[in-house]
Amino acid sequence: MAAPTKAGSIVMDCPGLDRVEELLKATYTDHVLETQVNAMCQYVISAGGKRIRPRITMLTAYGLPHFNEELHLDKVCHIAASIEMLHAATLVHDDVIDKAPMRRGQPTLNETEGNHAAVLAGDYMFTRCFNLLEKAHDFDTIIALNHTLSQLVVGELYQLEHEGDLNLDLDTYYRTIYAKTGVLFELAAIEPAIFIKEDNNLIEPLREYGRQLGIAFQIKDDMLDYSADAQALGKDPGTDLADQRITLPVLLAMKNIEQSRRQQLLEDIQNVNIDAVKKAIDETGALDLCEQEAIKASERAIECLNVLPDSQYREGLAEISRMSVNRAK
Repeated sequence: MAAPTKAGSIVMDCPGLDRVEELLKATYTDHVLETQVNAMCQYVISAGGKRIRPRITMLTAYGLPHFNEELHLDKVCHIAASIEMLHAATLVHDDVIDKAPMRRGQPTLNETEGNHAAVLAGDYMFTRCFNLLEKAHDFDTIIALNHTLSQLVVGELYQLEHEGDLNLDLDTYYRTIYAKTGVLFELAAIEPAIFIKEDNNLIEPLREYGRQLGIAFQIKDDMLDYSADAQALGKDPGTDLADQRITLPVLLAMKNIEQSRRQQLLEDIQNVNIDAVKKAIDETGALDLCEQEAIKASERAIECLNVLPDSQYREGLAEISRMSVNRAK
């Protein structure tokens, strides 16, 4: 079958993604003592999601100058699956921390099985993540994943430290979303190049692609929490405010609201008055300002891709960056 040539097609029909799905569903053991935790993990994996991170990994691999499908494909698929498994594990733990009842339109593990079981399922998924990555037989890829995992923990600590912080500055906000979101996109973009031993002059722009894509993606997520409905999101909107997360829409509303109304907005934020806060966000044009920042990050990410040879795979990566800000969920 001829390879797709349009960017949207290559993103949706991403080469190797079927193999990644097989690996995600086949990685668990059949040991009788692990039956329950396997079932919980399969519940999470089967919920789907956009699989953006493994798509980035596979498209990056195919777009690299020294990628050899015969030599590299299966191991890159294992790397892509390990990154998605890491992402899924962090979501399980996030849901426990946030007491989230819904994820991707279905009840979370902590809602159906309890916090204790959900934490253990997340831990188990971390072990499966490293099991998948072992198949690549490459120590440098493991080092990169370990670094990412430590940054993810730092991101959660940043977020915890600044819960309800109405004096949060933009630098801290961006540092937090990098550690919570950007590092996984960064990992997805650089792992194939690390594995294939591409030159560092190629790896670093790919790292920045992932970083900027993560910024664009998270800003859009923060916007959707104030603009989308529950059906589109697959979870209740307004959870950031309820969980005392001060995100960019609120930061920009506080910055741009009339001084005479600022104290009232601060009280509305503290009292989790979602309707009043949404009204202030609308009146200050905060969502439009957020959109501008997300688009800038998306465009910076696309510029980083110039380091790759021109191909449908590079264009697919650019399309993912554009899609990150042009989505409804």
